[in-house]
Amino acid sequence: MASSSLPFGIARLFANVRSATQLDSESIAAFRIAAGCVLVADALLRSRDFWLFFSPEGIFPLNTLQAYLEPGCWSLNFLNEGLWWQGTMLAAEAAAGLSLIAGYFSSVSCFVAWIVWTSILRRTEPAANAGDYWMACLLYWGMFLPLGDMFSIDSLSKKKKEYATISLASAAFLTQVLVVYLYAGISKLQGDWLNGSAVGYVLSVHDHGTWVGEFLNTSRIATSFLTASTLLLEIVGPLLFLFCGNRSMRRYIAFFFILFHIGIWITLSVGMFSPIGITAWIALIPWRTNRVEPYVEKLEHNQRGWPLFRCPERVKTCIVITSLFVAGLSLFYNIFLYEGKRSHWVTLAINALTLEQPWGVFERVGPQEQWVTGKATLKDASVVDLLRQGRSFQAVRPPGGFSSLPNHRWHKIFWELPKTRRSPLREPIAAGLVADWNRRHSNSKRVQNLEIYFTQVIHKDKGTAHEFPRLNQEGIAQDFAPDTVLRQWLLASWPQRGVGSGNLDRFLEETRSAP
Repeated sequence: MASSSLPFGIARLFANVRSATQLDSESIAAFRIAAGCVLVADALLRSRDFWLFFSPEGIFPLNTLQAYLEPGCWSLNFLNEGLWWQGTMLAAEAAAGLSLIAGYFSSVSCFVAWIVWTSILRRTEPAANAGDYWMACLLYWGMFLPLGDMFSIDSLSKKKKEYATISLASAAFLTQVLVVYLYAGISKLQGDWLNGSAVGYVLSVHDHGTWVGEFLNTSRIATSFLTASTLLLEIVGPLLFLFCGNRSMRRYIAFFFILFHIGIWITLSVGMFSPIGITAWIALIPWRTNRVEPYVEKLEHNQRGWPLFRCPERVKTCIVITSLFVAGLSLFYNIFLYEGKRSHWVTLAINALTLEQPWGVFERVGPQEQWVTGKATLKDASVVDLLRQGRSFQAVRPPGGFSSLPNHRWHKIFWELPKTRRSPLREPIAAGLVADWNRRHSNSKRVQNLEIYFTQVIHKDKGTAHEFPRLNQEGIAQDFAPDTVLRQWLLASWPQRGVGSGNLDRFLEETRSAP
């Protein structure tokens, strides 16, 4: 009896997985529209710092950037440094987004969107986060889906509408979405994620939190609950979605993930990551709870016609299989050989297709606060913080920490800048900030010198961020805190100084108890 039930159980499991790879045409169309909205919004948001990020005199000079990027990283933005061409690329991103929203030549529009998105991603790579890479992957797999079957201009000319599709491309799209959460969840099974403190640290405005996140961070019960529920959702949610055969259940799971991303959007400074996550799950929502017969994208053996007409479908299948292999290699290297060096050809393939899989989001957090300041002395002898729109410079601990920077792109740049790999970018970023300031201000307000400092305060053995000792404006603990360590680095300066000058490490040690 048991032996006969085992094959039945395995067959049922495979049937459930096959059902999960079935994407309803309405959901695919909704994904297309949402992706178009993301493209338009991204183009508009990037225009805020257009000169700073895209100008040859900005923070990412083309020669420095190309030397920094890995082999295989390509971009149409590299064809011309002129601002007119960079503006054209942003306009092309918005145009591709509008075309996707309308569903006009949907697959071609998605291909153009992938080209432009990747190009802009590479041109501003030091300011990119995991969401930017995720969107590149979604657009790539989306090219092979029937994006225009519903709610589109393309569908007006179609006589017969298919209500669902199942193909190698739909399986690849599903896998791409689910692996992001499984990877992120499994990578968190250590340290502060297991003791319930992680979300409390992340929600601090001196990490990635907004004012809403800072408010939630006042409750250890709330942050412990959010830490445990995040782990549970990221690990169990994808597996349940994949192996559950109930379409209504999968719909609820998709809605939970959408609510999860809305929560992240409100409480954390993560840029476009949350809208992109919502866009991904929109494609997976079962539009109908009743099963519909899918359109299977394959050629029947008795199909008549000239072999030339069969070639495009076979070519598409070969491309998807090859791309899955490349994405799998990227995933393997990121999980098992993160510190190791990938082979040149593997790196070329991954970067050429923009199928990098860097999903270890917030895997390592800790009891720490950090902030960055840009101390600029102007020609009129005033001292301002160049990273905070010229506010009066106030010691080393600005109110609001990283959340006081202009937007998430700035947050990302200066969060990563202390890392060794980013060291070639430090002086160009300082020079670009000065050039941007000077072009927008009068001669009396020109920058004479700039120092960019990164400060980190480590509070050992603290359960959550609201238990950190209060710091004064110098970043030193006001209360007795024997386990508090303060470190500060001079990351970059303008005019440029010698290598390593200005580095400062201070360790605070208390030998007597507070009264």
